Amino acid sequence: MRRIVVDASVVLAGLFKDGTVRDILLNYKAAEFVAPRYLESEVERHLSEVVLRTRKPEATVRVMLEDLLAAIDLLPPEVYSGSMDRAKSVAGRAGCRGDEDYIGLALALDSPVWTLDSDFGRALGLRTLRTDEIEHG
Repeated sequence: MRRIVVDASVVLAGLFKDGTVRDILLNYKAAEFVAPRYLESEVERHLSEVVLRTRKPEATVRVMLEDLLAAIDLLPPEVYSGSMDRAKSVAGRAGCRGDEDYIGLALALDSPVWTLDSDFGRALGLRTLRTDEIEHG
């Protein structure tokens, strides 16, 4: 089964709207979704914005987040630590500061990154996937 690295933009999109992204995360069985453990704290930092913009109670948003995170295998830094020097270099050249963990994990696993962040497109040597590529792939 192929692995797909999920970045925070995807999880946030799944929280903001009940649509394709959320459906794929919760129901797609043709791939294993993985992310650095860091994803959880990154999404947590944006939770108040999700609550404000969706006008949903915080408890409801947290339950949705738990469901989405349960669909993603959160991996510790030890899994991709050997790729971090290269990830920092790739991220720096692409202007993806703060995304080194996602890039490092993708490089370590030789996996694509599912992202809604256009910055990743400039990361040389990194394969990215759009939502429609997963949905129809």
